[in-house]
Amino acid sequence: MSALTEARLTLLRRRIAHAGNSEPARSAPGAENTPVPFGEFGIAERRMWRIYELDPESVSHNIGLVLEFGGNRTLRSVVDSAELLVERFGVLRSVVAVDDAGTPKRRAVSRTGSWNASGSVWTWGLPETAATEPTVDADVDALATTLTRTPFDLLAEVPLRLRVSGSDGNVTMILVVHHLAVDDTSWPLLLGTLVSGSWPGDVAADARPGTPDPVAATAAAENAVRHALSTWAAQDIRYPLTGELPTESAADSWLSPMDDREGTKVAAPVAADSLTAFGRVAATVGATPNALLIGVCSLASYALTGAADHVLVVPADNRRRAQSPQNVGYCGNIIPMRFRIDPDATVEQALRDAGSVIYGAMEHSGTDFGPILTALRQQGGRFPVIEIMASVRPAPLRGIAQPAEAPVTCRSVFNGIANYPLSIAFEADDDSTHVEVDHQPGIVPDGMADRATAVLTALVDLIPTSLHHTVSALLETLAERVPQKGITE
Repeated sequence: MSALTEARLTLLRRRIAHAGNSEPARSAPGAENTPVPFGEFGIAERRMWRIYELDPESVSHNIGLVLEFGGNRTLRSVVDSAELLVERFGVLRSVVAVDDAGTPKRRAVSRTGSWNASGSVWTWGLPETAATEPTVDADVDALATTLTRTPFDLLAEVPLRLRVSGSDGNVTMILVVHHLAVDDTSWPLLLGTLVSGSWPGDVAADARPGTPDPVAATAAAENAVRHALSTWAAQDIRYPLTGELPTESAADSWLSPMDDREGTKVAAPVAADSLTAFGRVAATVGATPNALLIGVCSLASYALTGAADHVLVVPADNRRRAQSPQNVGYCGNIIPMRFRIDPDATVEQALRDAGSVIYGAMEHSGTDFGPILTALRQQGGRFPVIEIMASVRPAPLRGIAQPAEAPVTCRSVFNGIANYPLSIAFEADDDSTHVEVDHQPGIVPDGMADRATAVLTALVDLIPTSLHHTVSALLETLAERVPQKGITE
């Protein structure tokens, strides 16, 4: 558990003051078919807004991308796509207004893009200090990093920054957005507009679940709290990085949850043939490949920390049918999962057990994490032990159709912050998959951080031929392949 400064303690005390207001959203019967009006915050947005209010200067939820447009895309056509996006995507051209009762709502504002004197650079939504930067030959990656690591004042600024430069057939866009305005389900509409030059509409709406009625939502919330108390919020959970039980009181624990810190990110490709074999393993154990990759994250956590009993937190989509991305921003959820690994079990059985944990936890994904925490605190429980996040996510451009004559590539910009001591992510685009590991130096031991990507990719390689071996035998083979010392990324 990281040490807390007095400033951070002050912010966390404010968290407690706000926590009692985290109530589940209520919906009338039939509301799942009614579009959510622009301006109204969903429950996940309210949770994200409270996080923002605790520390408005944080950049931990800034998302930066660099898009490269080739082929027959002109500078003007990319700017036209950007202008269409901000015209139609109301969340991106809004600021937050808070009323006297402390309730946040979005308010649409008028913003226009601007060209530099030579007509070679177009910007929209940039802070005043950056908007005057006009040069076409500037270092794009350095600019992207600066814009990604500049805080948003969401009470005055729109949550989107755009910079378009280059020449016809070789156009670059820097896009920075605050997480309050988007989640992974927003990319098909947001990036789809930029890639295609037309407004695709919310084509995924019918595939999303409806909003439960109040009776069902209440019952689901009660079940989610019971599940939490019997698994990831139980009193015997240890910190996986140290193996220690919490020592502070339940009351004090709510003033010392994990802290955002400066972080380091490393990445490594996952072998395509290993993923193919891994897909066959998923069918064998009765899980989806994505679920099984979360199981790999659990095995990797055990291999790295020695904690056979540990909690991972997994982000999940919770956007409802009525919550169109242009009207409602962040709809994500946090799903904690408690894994107990038996080193004497076969790898196949360990993966089956992991699948049971994952699917059991996901049964409660419709209940937002915030109200569950509120219920735990009101019942005298402690803030849960959370140190490791694991996720399997699509790359932003995955599934977005690209004309052969107008290819687009995308790369992420690291905001410099690690939200958790250790975060593991498998990210897949249409052609390949890679693993990313973020960690907080000084909290995660250097040796553990150095081995993380190699351990994850090696597990994907080794598991398909190790199903009938014990977990202990798998980890022995892993240790030979990825020794404790001398590994460089």
